[in-house]
Amino acid sequence: MEQMNQQINIDPYVQSEMGRLNYENIILKARLDHAVKQNQELLQKVQELEEKLIESKENKKAKPKN
Repeated sequence: MEQMNQQINIDPYVQSEMGRLNYENIILKARLDHAVKQNQELLQKVQELEEKLIESKENKKAKPKN
């Protein structure tokens, strides 16, 4: 009988903790999604800058030296 009482008392605690952890998981997933999006944007900007740098170097080489 005592075990049943303990189990009943633990059950709401476990449910509460699972709810809290689920909420934290949702927040962490949102943060991760945001970080992934920012990372993709930064990678795109880096690629654009690399292309501009290559273009700039090619233009300097293509200009005749007087």
